[in-house]
Amino acid sequence: MSRASEAHALSLTPKSAAYNTFKDDVLQEAHPTFEAVGIKPSIASILRAAFPNVDHPTTMQKKIIPAVLGQKDILIQDYTGTGKSFALLLALLSKQRVKVNAKSNDATPKKSITTLLIVPHRDLAYQFLHWAHQLATPTDDGSAPFSLSSTLKILVRGSSPENLPSAVRQSIVGPTEDGVSALRDDPPHILIGTPQAIQDMLAVNPHVLQLSSLSTVVVDEVDSQLEWASSHASKANKEKVKKKGDKHPKALKQLLDMLYPPHSRDTNPLESARTPAFRPQLIVLSATLRNRLRTAFFGEFGWFRRGNVLKLVKSGSKSRASHGANRSTTHHVLVVSDDDGIRNIRGARTVKTANSTVPIASEALNDMEEGDEDDAYFLLDDDDMLESDGDETLGAVSVINPAVLDAVAATFALDVPSIALLVLPPTASVRRTVFDLRALGVNAHGMDLTADEAGRFHLLSKDGASVEESPTLLVSTLSTTRGIDLPALTHVFLVGIPDGRMADSYLHVAGRVSRFGRNGKVITVLEDRQEVKEKKKVRIRDEPKKMALILRQLGIIPAKLEHFD
Repeated sequence: MSRASEAHALSLTPKSAAYNTFKDDVLQEAHPTFEAVGIKPSIASILRAAFPNVDHPTTMQKKIIPAVLGQKDILIQDYTGTGKSFALLLALLSKQRVKVNAKSNDATPKKSITTLLIVPHRDLAYQFLHWAHQLATPTDDGSAPFSLSSTLKILVRGSSPENLPSAVRQSIVGPTEDGVSALRDDPPHILIGTPQAIQDMLAVNPHVLQLSSLSTVVVDEVDSQLEWASSHASKANKEKVKKKGDKHPKALKQLLDMLYPPHSRDTNPLESARTPAFRPQLIVLSATLRNRLRTAFFGEFGWFRRGNVLKLVKSGSKSRASHGANRSTTHHVLVVSDDDGIRNIRGARTVKTANSTVPIASEALNDMEEGDEDDAYFLLDDDDMLESDGDETLGAVSVINPAVLDAVAATFALDVPSIALLVLPPTASVRRTVFDLRALGVNAHGMDLTADEAGRFHLLSKDGASVEESPTLLVSTLSTTRGIDLPALTHVFLVGIPDGRMADSYLHVAGRVSRFGRNGKVITVLEDRQEVKEKKKVRIRDEPKKMALILRQLGIIPAKLEHFD
């Protein structure tokens, strides 16, 4: 190891044992403090003021925080709503800032980017930024634990909305010359970006990201950012994935191959942007990581090193009811038809109280074969969905059956006290749907955390139990919903069969409610079985049957909505 590498490695060793060594008895306490698991006292103090409902770490947060503050690579998988992403932010803010860049003329180490957090879409980057802004806001005595723009910046496509606080706007950069100047003049401790925006910045200036100085790389919602077929997948599925990969190359894989190049591969074209003197800690996480994908991190991809990875995977038996034990979610499916109007799906059971739960076992997904679903692969084109949405006109023809929207509007009016989320198919127009829902009397808003005040308000809201005179329905698509935390959310509506890996996609939609033990409802609205004429053939489209299969795979028994037969 060179002297520079040795100095880098030594600088990663925490000065205080509180950041690296945690006694078992502390972690076994029922309600340890955030300080006890390694969060800096200044961060923990402002946390209690900014988020009063977050008084102690969850079970998974007690494991994640000390792990992130260590040096081992980490693979994290746990149910949605257990605070994985929030714990990451707290731990990264508490992690020692390593200074390893070349010295300036005055012989003092220069600041550098030491943590890269990669997210699938820009709204998730904005969520992290808003959380950090809350933590960096000065208290009544004028003190703040850190400067926002010097500590955290996000790198995303598109311009910064003018209606954001100035401190937040200063923390938003794009892959432009102005963004290069902002990162060069004031490099943050933590840089959060989408894979494509990061690649765009490398094309503008391959050195401004200072990738050789990174001590930590984190990938949130990792499975949604990879296009991959295992060796056990069918030939047809492998060809399907290859075509998608050729047409839409996955920027995340290219970035990770550059940062963690397998010795057997040819030199990456972007390798000149980084001279790896030290291998940064790699952390990947998602609520849905199949066994074969986990294996690929070690084998096919080669990003993990065996013997140096800490696996924080949800515990419990693989019984189908295991996931429902600590959840308060009811799952409902409504079927819309011209003859019968709105009805509950066949086989739905009566639930006695609003707090009754229906079993759901996401662990069952780990044992499913890759070919078990009709559409086994999830394609996410970074933030292209958001950018194309801005060009839509209200005159666009809606692809959603008006009867389905009527069913959503009726259920929303009857059942939602404060805030709900509507997740649309990828082919639907968010703007057009918002327009149509408002015509039905629904207070609908597109869920754009970058420009819409309603989205940002509910991102930070804490109370979802109160009944509002005009409840809010946020409208989005799955690609811009994954990972988003809306604390007050009580209902999530899903129109049609979830796209991509259908069972995985359904879990992520359902995971927007019942977070941190709150009650919630997932309501899927489908069209009834119908015949669809295509050229000279007649195809049967049976959404209820397909949805029943997805629920069966997940161990979910749908519950009846009392408002309908």
